[in-house]
Amino acid sequence: MTGFYQTGIVFAVLGLLALVLRYFAGNDKRPVPDLDGTDFGLLSEVAVVPTEEAANVLVQKLKQNGVRATRSRHAPYQVMVFPADVPNARLVLRS
Repeated sequence: MTGFYQTGIVFAVLGLLALVLRYFAGNDKRPVPDLDGTDFGLLSEVAVVPTEEAANVLVQKLKQNGVRATRSRHAPYQVMVFPADVPNARLVLRS
């Protein structure tokens, strides 16, 4: 009889553990990651250029003027900055 009790206790503990883990870690509501590379999160577009070299030149120009910038990986290349830096980036790119 003790074998049945021990087995029952093991299954009860495992079931309780599964319920606790399901409650605390099983309801992940985070969005699905962007696998196609079109979602840039908080970044705002300030320029679109056809070549990678042109995008790199614009990014370097913005960085030299103290604006954090990056570009997309695929053509047409988008030059992007944080929303707070958009006015400064547009001023830099006009000159």
